Amino acid sequence: MTKAVIWFNRLVLIAASFIMTAIAIRQLRDPIGSTAALDIVLGSPTAVTVARVGFGGFPLGFAIALFGCLISTKRLLTGVSLVAAVVGAATLARIQGLVLDGVTPYNTALLRPEFALLFFSTIGIALERRRVSRDPHRKSLSGSAS
Repeated sequence: MTKAVIWFNRLVLIAASFIMTAIAIRQLRDPIGSTAALDIVLGSPTAVTVARVGFGGFPLGFAIALFGCLISTKRLLTGVSLVAAVVGAATLARIQGLVLDGVTPYNTALLRPEFALLFFSTIGIALERRRVSRDPHRKSLSGSAS
């Protein structure tokens, strides 16, 4: 069961890292073309750079952080928690957009994968907490020095 939980969480982190890296590469390579497909017009060099940083740099940084969590078994809980926090916040923002700005096919299509990633990361958090609490080799958190 322990190895299955570890690999489940690694798969969640691999999926999230892949998605964020793909978003980042697309936005870093061609922010004008990537945003134009959504009717977003970047009208100045500053706007292009802001889009490159916000839509490319931040997802790439997140993907790198997730990769760091992926390669260390001790950081799996941190990684799946980050996925849940970021995807949860993005999903809430998307739902707010649907309510305030109207329903669009693009936004409703993205809700399914976002909910799935949020669901799997939440399951991963619960499984990882259980795995760590049952690990006889983990250090005591009681504060006693040994």
